[in-house]
Amino acid sequence: MDDVSDVPRPATSQLLALAAVARPDWSTDHLRDVIAQARYADFTWGRLLVAVAQLIADPEAEPPDLLAGAPEAWRRRRQPIPDTAQRGAAAARAALHNTDTD
Repeated sequence: MDDVSDVPRPATSQLLALAAVARPDWSTDHLRDVIAQARYADFTWGRLLVAVAQLIADPEAEPPDLLAGAPEAWRRRRQPIPDTAQRGAAAARAALHNTDTD
């Protein structure tokens, strides 16, 4: 049986092909650029797929509309530094149990 931990798999070329057929009024190169910008803005593949499908279905939509849903740079998830929570908790416990009375 196939490993489902790596699905959905990115299929950008197939998505671009679908958009080319469904939205001949769009430039494929422009959509490709917007998709690259969205991936840089932390869009997951699943979120990107749904967003592009919604744009394809909207007759008034344009590829740049995809970026309107991108989170601001300051809201992007950052990877925590390993053991930060543990060090912070240890510092808090030490401060609470400090018996120094200067």
